Amino acid sequence: MKEITNTSHQIEWIYTIDFPGRATPIVILADGNPGFGINQWIYWLLEEGTPPSTLEEHIRHVMQLYEFHYRTYRNTPPTRKQAKHLVADFLDTKRRGSEILGWKPISRQTTLKKCLNSINKFDEWQSNFHGAKRLNPSEQLFMSNWEIYRDFRQREKWDPMIHLFPSRSHRKTVHKHAVRVDHKRFQVGQKTIPKAFPIERFVELVESTPSPRDQMLWLLMGGGSLRQSETLHFFYQDIRGIAHDGTAKVRLDDPEVGEITWVQEGNLRTGTRAEYLATCFKNEKFRKTRPELYRLVPRTQGKRGVDHVGFKGMTFSTTPDAEVDVGGRIIYPHEIFWCDPRFGTRFQRAYEQYVEEHFYGKPSDWPHHPWLFITTAGPEYGLPMKLGSLRRAWHRALKRIGMADCGLGGQSLRHMYGGFCASVLKLPIEQTKMLMHHANISSTQVYYHLRSDDVRNAIVSAIAQSEEKALDYLIVPETPQPTLPDTWGE
Repeated sequence: MKEITNTSHQIEWIYTIDFPGRATPIVILADGNPGFGINQWIYWLLEEGTPPSTLEEHIRHVMQLYEFHYRTYRNTPPTRKQAKHLVADFLDTKRRGSEILGWKPISRQTTLKKCLNSINKFDEWQSNFHGAKRLNPSEQLFMSNWEIYRDFRQREKWDPMIHLFPSRSHRKTVHKHAVRVDHKRFQVGQKTIPKAFPIERFVELVESTPSPRDQMLWLLMGGGSLRQSETLHFFYQDIRGIAHDGTAKVRLDDPEVGEITWVQEGNLRTGTRAEYLATCFKNEKFRKTRPELYRLVPRTQGKRGVDHVGFKGMTFSTTPDAEVDVGGRIIYPHEIFWCDPRFGTRFQRAYEQYVEEHFYGKPSDWPHHPWLFITTAGPEYGLPMKLGSLRRAWHRALKRIGMADCGLGGQSLRHMYGGFCASVLKLPIEQTKMLMHHANISSTQVYYHLRSDDVRNAIVSAIAQSEEKALDYLIVPETPQPTLPDTWGE
């Protein structure tokens, strides 16, 4: 193993027969050897079916604790008292930030709680499987009446065994080290409601963006509910023409196992997208000159930091060709549902301009890969667009309309979509769940923003009295609706 300098560890991603089609992380410590305990835990998490994003989060948090210990006590072992307060000292350092470790201060308690949750999971696993002494001991205590009531209210929406709730023992696990709760005066930037992009400014966002490629991205995210990373998995063939109402027909599918049809030796062949790439995009001519175009694989399997793009996963109907009536409009589960048809016609116009500028008149095999969104300038022109480039384009778009300091990420467009479905289209949450391709209603509720008038009024009242003024980002029936230009419907 190679020796690692200036860091406590590094993570390598490999493919194994134990978990086919999925990259497996291996932690390498500073001495160049694999970390026995952490890698065993990672294997156990993979066997438990832990999603990729959750797995990465757990590993990152545990290894941050390891790095804190490594940098703090590198030459001398900690005393018994220091070891006893290791977790508490780590959390305080995370909260304050550290120039030595390169950590910025963290003010959000939810972020710190996620970090502590990962550490506790690893700590409990180490204790159960290896008999290790607990870093963060815990005990079982009875819940108070208020805690029981709160637990019930949280469970009643998703717990299929809610009818057994009265017979529960109502105990809670209390750890010795917890995230300290500061007085609200010292809490910065905490939000109880996810921010949705102000819908009345969506037209301005799109029209002030000069690049038709970026216009398409904002329309897919705000008008079609897509996550940032999901847009970069589209193939050129996924734009399927124009529907009878003038909207673009956009195909959705899994980037690895999703179905696609192509021509091979004069015959039509149907297979997975991974098979399509392996068959049609070997690009042997670029083996030595442009290795990034040699033997293409789905971007979920790409090299991290280079061309890799995550995919959280979409849930589709078991009958993909089945028609679904949504507010009088017929859609298919594998196609984008434009929350307003005019968003779909505006997308089609941007798409036509985009392909006219960057695809028409090019060689037949241009751009040597099937992905729709490409880098449109510079030495990487024609290569698949990177997620970092998308995020930079988003920040430039916000700056153009004077919202550079609003704190909104691209995900706010997806929240705008959910709020539009709930409060403007007034669709049932079950239909919104289908349109946003969620597996569980509980996921949709984050975007749906609760349609109950009583709950909504209470939320509006609470936010209006707060100093954060988040009311501007809450979509309710009284929210000013966008005035769409006539050209958006053409």
